[in-house]
Amino acid sequence: MELLSIGELARRTGLTVKTVRFYADRGIVPPADRSPAGYRRYHPDAVARLELVRTLRDLGLDLGTIRRGADAPESLAPVLGWFLAALRSH
Repeated sequence: MELLSIGELARRTGLTVKTVRFYADRGIVPPADRSPAGYRRYHPDAVARLELVRTLRDLGLDLGTIRRGADAPESLAPVLGWFLAALRSH
């Protein structure tokens, strides 16, 4: 399995390196490993995880909820249900 550099992960997700680093520093998308020089390396699954994170941020969810949802996607159903109900009421 080939690990991705932070730059490659950013390119694949359309996010900036700064944004990927922000999410990594908060434990939402942690690196799988570090290169011998100390650079962050990510599992290819991080692409899907970051796409989920970006979608949830676009919906206005806070970072704590996003972290919990990314760690256990089944826990997102109640949160998204509440969010949709709030949208419908406006």
